[in-house]
Amino acid sequence: MVIYIDVLLFTNTLINYCILSATKKFLHSNSKEFRLILGSIAGALFSLTVFIPSINTFTSIVIKLFCSVTMCLISFRYCNIKLFIKHITSVFLFTIIFCAVMIAFYQLAKPQKMAIVNDNIYVQIEPILLIVISIAVYILIILLQKILGNNINNTLVNLCVTIDNKEYSCIGKVDTGCTLTEPFSDSPVIIMEKELLNDVAGKNERIIPYKALGSSGIIYATKAQKVSIDKKDIHKDIYIGMFDGTIDPCFKAIINYNILR
Repeated sequence: MVIYIDVLLFTNTLINYCILSATKKFLHSNSKEFRLILGSIAGALFSLTVFIPSINTFTSIVIKLFCSVTMCLISFRYCNIKLFIKHITSVFLFTIIFCAVMIAFYQLAKPQKMAIVNDNIYVQIEPILLIVISIAVYILIILLQKILGNNINNTLVNLCVTIDNKEYSCIGKVDTGCTLTEPFSDSPVIIMEKELLNDVAGKNERIIPYKALGSSGIIYATKAQKVSIDKKDIHKDIYIGMFDGTIDPCFKAIINYNILR
């Protein structure tokens, strides 16, 4: 079978984009689309190993792992080691699962316009069928997200808070270790960096004692009019605590896990 480089790169770029999109939704990452596209293209370059005469299984796994690291660095950047390992693991596992499914399909159907060389997939495919497959993959990702959406655990989300009719948005971390509540109402508290809420300070504040962030003390909090997480409104009374300092380079808020239960 004749392998065309342009078809090879295009097919693998599409596959990588689906894998990176699945990872983004699975881990609630806040990565721009153009970074996913760049990461997909970089990963597709590794598919050129089809032209190497023979690659053993161990070498193939090492190449795929290195490919996953490269795609993650480009698509999601490096924030901290734990989050980076999660991204690499997810991309690597999604890649292995996708390859396993395609290899099984190849063995069963023996399609004439498909080849798997050195664990790389090459498909000569009609544009309409390619669009249908892309839509099917996207729907599968959405369904996976719906199924696992209630099991968010120590992950990053898009947080939007409304206070005094003003919206404040940032990346927040859902933390199972955060159970902070407002003492009188027992309402859950979201901790945000004070720098994001400077014009809120001094308005309807409550004093809340805490033991977190490696220290203990008190923080000032105010009740939110509205809170949404990943564009989903949370119908609970929630207080926003103002932390005077930097929480983390990758996120600006810590979200009480009970808010999502």
